[in-house]
Amino acid sequence: MTMLQNLRPHCGFLALVAFYVLSGFPQLSAQNPKQLMTDACENELRQREQNALWASQVERRTAGHVYREREIDTVDGPVHRLLSVDGHEPSPLERKQDADRLRDLKENPKARLTLKKNREAEEKKVDDLLRVIPDIFLFQDQGKRGNLERIAFHPNPAYKPSTYEEMALHALSGVVLVDLREKRLARFSGTLSQQVNFGHGLLGHLNKGGMIEVSRVWLSPGQWGTSLFQTDFDGRFAIFKNISKHLDETRNDFEPVPPDTDIQRALEQIVRKSANLSQTTRGDIERSHESEKAFLKRVSR
Repeated sequence: MTMLQNLRPHCGFLALVAFYVLSGFPQLSAQNPKQLMTDACENELRQREQNALWASQVERRTAGHVYREREIDTVDGPVHRLLSVDGHEPSPLERKQDADRLRDLKENPKARLTLKKNREAEEKKVDDLLRVIPDIFLFQDQGKRGNLERIAFHPNPAYKPSTYEEMALHALSGVVLVDLREKRLARFSGTLSQQVNFGHGLLGHLNKGGMIEVSRVWLSPGQWGTSLFQTDFDGRFAIFKNISKHLDETRNDFEPVPPDTDIQRALEQIVRKSANLSQTTRGDIERSHESEKAFLKRVSR
């Protein structure tokens, strides 16, 4: 009894110490991580079914250069116009090439059909992968930080991939952040934990260590946009074809556009917006306006 009496005055102190120690660790969610991932993927699919269209400013880093573009979603696929290269206005040749590309897209039905088919094929691949994510991985809850749930994932050995895309996805290990307010994927970061062989390696392979990183941002209730997309994959396919997927894209300045926006309307909006988005000095404004007029003439021929 005496021992218990001696310990009792310290119980409050020990409880206080335990509180501060445990408060330093993330709180575990009461929700099953697989169910949370299932809900998040279903919400992504639900948004994609709405076919909402957005305009944004895109910065692409490739081959040692930084390209800034204005991109507008259309019913046939994304349309973009070059704004700057490495922080400078495009050269006359780059402007001409960009205008020729957009004019061809406007006047050539085959070019528009190709854009639409590519868009539909890519959309289907993404939809299919979102549907299998809850089953293709095993998940571990790593706790809650604010409104985000951190979930680690690694390959589910019981899952048997049926496509090349599923094979690559299945080999990833990494972390997902899920927004708990709307149950949406806020960040997906994965690394190939092993080499991916296609056709037992006879058709090709992806090297171990490849990575993908995707960040999503809230745009409006139920609507999220991709603000960061990075991939770094290397390998070989078939016999002599190298696989090199190095993408580094960021997006901001999102704006909704009408759901029936076509290529013609997108071109008109791109021309209106590009002058405001180009990084020009006061002395360059007049020259920029003249280049806008020249661009309009070229795409309208």
